Amino acid sequence: MRILVIQNSQRAPAGLLGQYLVEFGADLVTVTPPEGESLPADTAEFDAALVLGGPQFAGDDESNPYLPAQLDLMRGFAAGGKPVLGVCLGAQLLARAHGARVYKHSLMERGFRPIARTTAGADDPLLNALGSQRHIMQWHYDTFDLPAGAVLLATGPDCANQAFRLGDSQYGLQFHPEVDAAIVRDWVEMYKTEAEPEEDHAAVARQMDAELAEHLDEASEFVRDLARNWMELVREKTPRVSR
Repeated sequence: MRILVIQNSQRAPAGLLGQYLVEFGADLVTVTPPEGESLPADTAEFDAALVLGGPQFAGDDESNPYLPAQLDLMRGFAAGGKPVLGVCLGAQLLARAHGARVYKHSLMERGFRPIARTTAGADDPLLNALGSQRHIMQWHYDTFDLPAGAVLLATGPDCANQAFRLGDSQYGLQFHPEVDAAIVRDWVEMYKTEAEPEEDHAAVARQMDAELAEHLDEASEFVRDLARNWMELVREKTPRVSR
């Protein structure tokens, strides 16, 4: 299965999710638009798309002129019945691509926060692996409304829209299933450069190390199941070619 990976920041790679996708048969083709790499003209060469996170605001085309092309491409995957999995910024872009509002949240959500599966999530072929609740990594300032017709699959105490499905193949995850310890610690270093007081940085670093020790193994179990389930969906949606 040939998967287009849209990486919206060099500091937000496919990470653990990408490793598991490869384990379950994915051929990942990564492009990084902020680095000047071009998106494909259409979806013809790909069976699905993984759209990753980044520090951008999903509604800011002026500062991020590659975003409209991403939106068009995501709509193209949906029109062709090809699966899309959007993560954090990717989820916000998926919502925007299908007519929903994206906007600044009332708070920054950071750390391994509790994510609760909805009733619909319990019956969903991807999100049923979440269990009733798990702590999954968060690091975002923005949020979104659900697109018309979307189904809410998971929610949280700080940000209501944590996972949704549109149709039967388009998925958005506000949380970060892809992180490993190295990615999280890199984000802490990035946070240190954002003009925050040194004492805040030290506290965040201690918090993240403690949460990694407590929650990463459990989160990783879910990520492996998520990757397997998504690859099953991709295979189901990919037409078989007669030889």
